[in-house]
Amino acid sequence: MATENIDWSQLTTARDRADRLLKPLKELEASWQTAEMAFIADQLIALEDQDPNAQPGTERQWRDYRTQVRRWGEGADGYPAVESRPRRPV
Repeated sequence: MATENIDWSQLTTARDRADRLLKPLKELEASWQTAEMAFIADQLIALEDQDPNAQPGTERQWRDYRTQVRRWGEGADGYPAVESRPRRPV
């Protein structure tokens, strides 16, 4: 009876596989977060300048949204599911 040696360095855990599957989603969310923070900054300037093209929402709502976007990451409810992202003021 032939025996084979197990190469334990090739062993992957369920956590390793999950991390590998989630990596692209996490990268997508990091890109979204960066772009959204820039959008929020522009929006706050537009509100400060009383720009008629500003998006709906008050300055307070946009600042609260900025806090939510900043917290969007590991540990946030629903992260990294796109449908769980914080929502812009309306």
